[in-house]
Formats: sequence, C-alpha cells, structure tokens
Amino acid sequence: MVLEKESPFPSYIYNVGKLRSLLIKSYNKNSSISRALPKLFDQLKCLRSLDLSWGSIKELPKEIVKLINLRYLKLSNNHDLLELPETLCDLYNLQTLDLTRCRRLQKLPSGIGKLLNLRHLDNWETFGLRSMPKGMRRLTCLRSLKEVVVSDGCNGNKTFTLGDLANLSYLRGDLKIRGLGNAGDVTEARKAKLHNKKDLFGLTLNFDSSTARMCHEDMILEALQPPGNMERLEIRCFNGPFWFPSWLNSSALAQLRHLTLGNCRNWTLLPPLGELPSLESLQISNMNGVKKVGEEFLGLRKEEGKTSTPSSSSPMIAFPNLKSLRFSNMVKWKHWINCEIPSTRVAEMDNAIMPQLQSLDLQSRGKLKALPHYLQSRGN
Repeated sequence: MVLEKESPFPSYIYNVGKLRSLLIKSYNKNSSISRALPKLFDQLKCLRSLDLSWGSIKELPKEIVKLINLRYLKLSNNHDLLELPETLCDLYNLQTLDLTRCRRLQKLPSGIGKLLNLRHLDNWETFGLRSMPKGMRRLTCLRSLKEVVVSDGCNGNKTFTLGDLANLSYLRGDLKIRGLGNAGDVTEARKAKLHNKKDLFGLTLNFDSSTARMCHEDMILEALQPPGNMERLEIRCFNGPFWFPSWLNSSALAQLRHLTLGNCRNWTLLPPLGELPSLESLQISNMNGVKKVGEEFLGLRKEEGKTSTPSSSSPMIAFPNLKSLRFSNMVKWKHWINCEIPSTRVAEMDNAIMPQLQSLDLQSRGKLKALPHYLQSRGN
C-alpha cells in the first residue's frame, strides 16, 4: 500500500492489520505524520517492509517496537530526524535499516548491537553523526555499511573504534571511514585489517577531525591498506607529513580503476601513480603544497641520474589505461615538467604516456602556464 498524504491518515487507513508492505509519503514539513504513526503501528503486526522516506519525520515513535516482524525500514531523506528510539533495537528480525541523508541525525541507539540479523545499514551522508555505538561490533552479519565514524574519544570505551571493524568480516561494496583525524591509536588501525575484506571494492579514507590533530596520521594511513582487489579509492584531508603509503603502488593496487586525492596539504610532490596499470580516472584537488608535477608522477624512476624510458625490447607505459584526468584548486602549481629524453625519442615517449587519455580537466590551476609535450602533441 502507498499513502501520499499531507495530513494525518483518515480513519479507514487504520484497518490494515494484514499488510506486509507500506510506503508513506508526506512532503509537507508541517505535517503531523509523526503523531499519527503510533496509532497506525498498533495495527501493523504483520508488516515486513516500511518506507517512511521523505516523510518530514522529526521523531520516530517508540511504538515502532510493535512491528516485531519488520525486515526492512527506510527512513532516508528525513532531514529533521535527530535520533532513533531505543525500542528500535528490539526489532530482532530487522535486516535493512536505511538512514541515507538523514543529515541531522545525531546518534544511533546505544542498543543497536541487539540487531543481530541486520544485513544492511545504509547511513550515507549522515553528517550529524560524530560517533557510533560500541555495540555495532556485534553486527557480524552486516554486508553493507556505508560510513564508519571515528570519534574523538570523549565517550571513552562506549564508541565503535577502527579495531572493531575487524569483526565485520562480510562487508562488501563501498565503505567510507571519516573522522580519521581523531584516531590517535595506530594499533586500532592495524586491528581493522582492511586488507582482509576482499569483498570491498570502494574505500574512502577521510582524515577530517573534530579535535586538534594527532601526530600519527602517516602510520594510520599505512595501517589502513585496502584489499588488493580495490577498484575505487579516495584519500581526503590527510594532514600528515610528506610521505606516501607503501601500498600505493602497482603490485598492491593492480585492479584500482578510480582514484581521488584531495586536501593532502603537506604533500609537495605527487605519488608515482603512473605505475597503476588499471587506473582509468584520476582526480586531484586542493594540494596546496604542490608546486610542480614531474617525472615522479609518471612513475618513471631515475637510475644513476638517468630517467628510465621505453625501449624496443621492454616498453614502459605510464598511465596505460587512464581515460580521465582532473586537477582542481592547485593554487601553488607552477610547472608540469617535461621528461628529460633525447629529442629523437619524443614521439616514442608521447605514445608511452597516457595513451588512452580522453578527458583533461584543469580548474583553478594556480600559475600553471604550459602543458608537457606529451599532452601538447594531442591538441588538448
């Protein structure tokens, strides 16, 4: 049954005892839908699926506990929802809880660890969350968890930590970890064992912080090595020293197709990303310390003062599959260095750098005035 109402439900709606699925829409912000829900829940003892998305709900009533057979609960895009009742944690059959874009949601119920059958917790863009309950470590059946929030430690041992991620062995798809700037314990990052989560294909590591920065961000980034089959990776707001994690290379990330690097403020050079064999799209933004992009970016190593270049016997290709490259807000960027090669080999080198490139996007590129010859020759 689908209800699209701007006012409380008419009386005949409450005779719905045999319903298995119910979707309610209320686009009026002044709707009294929240007040009408308790009476409705009294009648829905058989309900399996409830969609209250876009419902202008400010408070989910504690009577939700009466929906004991509920498997699926969608609360996405309720922008005024601040918290969830503890009684929600008594819905032992619940398998999916969708909180997508509940942006003002401030906390999850402390008893969430009782939802042992929960498979999917969709909490994408729940910006109001500053921590997660410790009990989440008990949700070992979780298949999808969109965001993990690392707290500032103000609540002691009552919050979910990076190390607790190790318990969630079956996570798959995409995962974002934010608040990594709050993580001062490298041991917890190592306990997470992200590299063992073989069903994860997308990972965002956001080192934003709600407190003063800790001093171990480089060690934490090193400990959070993604699994080898990772296809999408983002690293944002890294404020550690000028240093690249050892796993950011062709052997550890051979299947990586999409990479985003943003706000790594202390990096003065870019990693040797040209080594990544499967990389198709690359976005780099807000690298305020980068003044030049040179051969190190291509992954062309120097030996005895000479740059390794393609040869007829063993051709070397930098960014062999890159199709899209975007730089934005590179305020100090001045030089994009040409490779130091003999003029007789320029054409050969041009074909060995980004041979598949289709899109080059330069936005707010600082003082950069010229492209390297391997891009100029293509008319970009």
